[in-house]
Amino acid sequence: MPFHPPPWVPKLPFDPPDSIPISDFMFDENYGRYPLGYSRAPFTCGLSGKEYSALEVKERIDYLARGLATEFGWHPNQGSEWDKVIGVFSVNTLDTVTLAWATHRLGGIQTPANAAYSAKELEYQLKDSGAKCLFTCLPLLETSLEAAKNVGIAKNHIYILEVPKELTGGKGCPSGFKTVDDIIHEGSKLPRLEPLNWAEGEGARRTAFLCYSSGTSGLPKGVMISHRNVIANTLQICTYEKPCRDTKKEPGSQVDYTENVLGLLPMSHIYGLVVICHASIYRGDGIIVLPKFEFQTFLAAIQRFKISTLYLVPPIIILMTKNKNTMDNYDLSSVRGIFTGAAPLGKETADDLQNIMPSWIIRQGYGLTETCTVVCATSDDDVWFGSSGSLLPGIECKLVSIEGAEIEGYDQPGELLVRSPAVVLGYLKNDKANRETFQDGYMRTGDEAMIRKAPSGNEHVFIVDRIKELIKVKGHQVAPAELEAHLLTHPAVNDCAVIQVPDERSGEVPKAFVVKSPSVGLEESDRMLARQIQKHVEEHKARYKWITGGIEFIDAIPKSPSGKILRRFLRDREKESRRKKGAKFPHQGDHELDDEDDAAMLDPAEAGEEIPDDGDAPMESDDDEDRPATLEEIQLQNDSIAHFDGHKDSIFCIAQHPVHHEIIATGGGDDVGHIIDSTPPETPVLPASYESNPQPRERESLKAIYKLEGHTDSLNAITFTLPKGQYVVSAGLDGRLRAWQGEPTGRRWKFLAEAQEVEEINWLAPCPHPSYPNTVALGANDGSVWIYTVNAADTSSPLTIVQAFYLHTESCTAGSWTPDGKLLATVSEDSSLYVWDVFGEAAAAGLAEAQGSQSVVGLTGLDERFRVDGGLYSVAIAPNGAFAVVGGRGGNLRVLGLPRVGAESSSAAGGKGAGAKSKPGSGKQVGGSKAVSSSTSGQAGQILASLQAGTDNVETISFSQPPLTLMAAGNVDGSITLFDTAHRFAVRRNIPGAHEDDQGEQAVVKVEFVTNTKTGGWLLTSCGYDGVVRRWDARGGTAAAAKGLVGEWRGHRGGGEGGGIMGFVQGDGKYIATAGDE
Repeated sequence: MPFHPPPWVPKLPFDPPDSIPISDFMFDENYGRYPLGYSRAPFTCGLSGKEYSALEVKERIDYLARGLATEFGWHPNQGSEWDKVIGVFSVNTLDTVTLAWATHRLGGIQTPANAAYSAKELEYQLKDSGAKCLFTCLPLLETSLEAAKNVGIAKNHIYILEVPKELTGGKGCPSGFKTVDDIIHEGSKLPRLEPLNWAEGEGARRTAFLCYSSGTSGLPKGVMISHRNVIANTLQICTYEKPCRDTKKEPGSQVDYTENVLGLLPMSHIYGLVVICHASIYRGDGIIVLPKFEFQTFLAAIQRFKISTLYLVPPIIILMTKNKNTMDNYDLSSVRGIFTGAAPLGKETADDLQNIMPSWIIRQGYGLTETCTVVCATSDDDVWFGSSGSLLPGIECKLVSIEGAEIEGYDQPGELLVRSPAVVLGYLKNDKANRETFQDGYMRTGDEAMIRKAPSGNEHVFIVDRIKELIKVKGHQVAPAELEAHLLTHPAVNDCAVIQVPDERSGEVPKAFVVKSPSVGLEESDRMLARQIQKHVEEHKARYKWITGGIEFIDAIPKSPSGKILRRFLRDREKESRRKKGAKFPHQGDHELDDEDDAAMLDPAEAGEEIPDDGDAPMESDDDEDRPATLEEIQLQNDSIAHFDGHKDSIFCIAQHPVHHEIIATGGGDDVGHIIDSTPPETPVLPASYESNPQPRERESLKAIYKLEGHTDSLNAITFTLPKGQYVVSAGLDGRLRAWQGEPTGRRWKFLAEAQEVEEINWLAPCPHPSYPNTVALGANDGSVWIYTVNAADTSSPLTIVQAFYLHTESCTAGSWTPDGKLLATVSEDSSLYVWDVFGEAAAAGLAEAQGSQSVVGLTGLDERFRVDGGLYSVAIAPNGAFAVVGGRGGNLRVLGLPRVGAESSSAAGGKGAGAKSKPGSGKQVGGSKAVSSSTSGQAGQILASLQAGTDNVETISFSQPPLTLMAAGNVDGSITLFDTAHRFAVRRNIPGAHEDDQGEQAVVKVEFVTNTKTGGWLLTSCGYDGVVRRWDARGGTAAAAKGLVGEWRGHRGGGEGGGIMGFVQGDGKYIATAGDE
């Protein structure tokens, strides 16, 4: 029998009109919308606070439609809607839906694309939809240009939707592109358009939105959504919720209740498009628009704009349940409740959130793109966790068993079929899918559901799972969603997904992929933890639901932007794992890899292999046979030529001006810093012995240009900002970050600003991104990572926080930017590495680790392949940005692939981190191909190699500049190890005792290749606790004379404690300035 809404649900106030466009329905009060003059601002930017009133939006729609008509030569009553298809590829903006309504005013179609799409995915949608133009935003412009070019959309038909400056770093629209505001301005000067003249039923036949549904396999399908579909579901939602909203009116008020709601979910997704952007605005609510998800930004927007209803997806809810302490820092008292959809919310997760926020009403809905969104939803006064609520008015559904029989009773699962005026027209150019999905007036959802009687007596819909994803265990059906909801109640499970795996006895069994909770200790065994999680299921579920397929720990669960688990990726991972099971990585001997994909992981024995001098010459063209047997020593002064002794305690840090290399900044244990001109003093032409009356004299110290004061504890990190050294920034063990502004010459300075967010700061790193000048990153003892921009012109906040990250659980020990400054890699004593998408460019290119994630790579000590017991203490990134290397306790090094974020690929050998390509039969290095601009995940997050460099902590790592392919690592045990990145990171030379004195081996504090290739890019400078600076010729193999030592300079006291060199700077290599611990 068909099921219908419960008796309490009101009937629709009128039949959804079928002869008007959506734009008329939404902004003509004759169709029942909340009065425009009393409505809240439909769209407000959650970052900048910019907003448009309802009357302004109506005017913008009119002007924009006029401008579009002139721009493209379109007329409201001429041609088909398929002649007027507008593509939109953007994050959420204030004008995204305004643009849709303006398009509808002309009788056209908007086809919104997922902002996480790659250029190829976008290209497919533009081509399939027949889009005539593309509207995008600045962060996605590069991808848009690539896709548009491939489908023949001219550059002058690409337009810009405005996003807040916080998302673009203050950059405006590039020249040559029109913005939506430009078109609106032009339209304001044009005559009014003729009204649309639609016959009865035309609004039900015409496509308004062409949304693409990803499906479970194959290419996305274009779903044709009519004007009447959107109008119908908007009416259904508003009618269903009106009784509860009426109870929220102020006593005695005749005015309907309105509120601010969260506009975070993508407007390209049907949930955000209809539920948020149509139903909310129709009833006078205000939408607080956020372009992307960042947890603290999201919480801050709730606090600032007093948001009452949060439209969410389960991954965000799970994050909230795991981060109560963070939520407690914000005033969330305005929130009355949440509404979740797009993926099932388990009862257990709902319980967890209710325990944290007992006053919130937690509602859930169910719907699909093909039903033009909501089929059923929870009512405020009839909440039943696990249920998707009751049917909306005007909707009828039935359940059909696997045999095709109609189910008429409660608590019996079957496929859900839906009939509604909101069910869409069908799929574009896909007759087969249309025949399979739309049958006898019903839409087959492909979801297994049950109808159950709630304690209230009302019928509720329970979605069991996707039929294609149900696991068949000895004939029993097991729903992954049920097991996932239960797994999330285990304290060690931060996130999870369940798939089916083949089993000889049972046919299929469940396997769980689990992301561990940060609370899980490094010392806990994966095997023991997996067994605990399995027992958690066995104690509460029937035997056939047990996780007998095993538990696999991973860093992140793959999910779509709307929060759906992408199980197909996990199934593919499992198939590949089973295919490779038992197979060992092939030993390659001394040959280079022919295929970079083969180098996903090196054999440990091979990684430690030392390559002898075999005639192979990857380092430029310096064949050993052409080189003298004994290296020629570079003649340099062995003693210092100048010194500065203004500090009263150890000098802990030193920095060099990026333009004027003679300008040096230092910081020390006396809580102060100094800026110094290190230009050596002029010396007499003749030595003192030639004087008529020679007298012994002590060399004078260099004078400080400026004293950096204000810290109350040791100043242990200092840097000049890039690119011009406009500011110097210091950081101390007092947790203070202080900035000074300098003149262009670097010789006059003044204090600018101070900030303090942490207890102690460990390191500073200037950002080289040309679009974000004067930006620095810092790591703190609590594990947090902060990015600041220094700008003296911003008098209200000259030190502005750009981002803050909190995933490290112990002290953040080191950080390094990619050469282009788009990504920041940080490591911690908890053995974790995170590569942060600081400016959102990776997310805009679809390279984020997961929806809402702030990192593009995240690896922790919980991953046995990555784990380094005792922590990580150094990190460096290859010159081409293709891979990062981290160093830790026990001499361990890990090499990780990084994504390319719209960067130019380097032609440097070894750039892939997996070996240079070579000509067949040749040992010579082959140059890379011409650089190309692209964004790609590549081998992002893959462990490319596991290496050994010494026996104690790896303190320092450095790369040579192209075309050389060397990497050096310095260890606390006094050794330096040279690797050749073009030969699978094989050891080129090991230098034990590189720094030692009469007290034994002393820690290597810093290694750094000279960047000036004219004087020798193969020269490596090192310093250590022995108080000596040394230079090494890194060319050649293990047979190099004296291990390649070409010079050393003494002057600091050695002996480790109370002596040694804490750091150095060397500019182009001509002079070396050192900081001493004495």
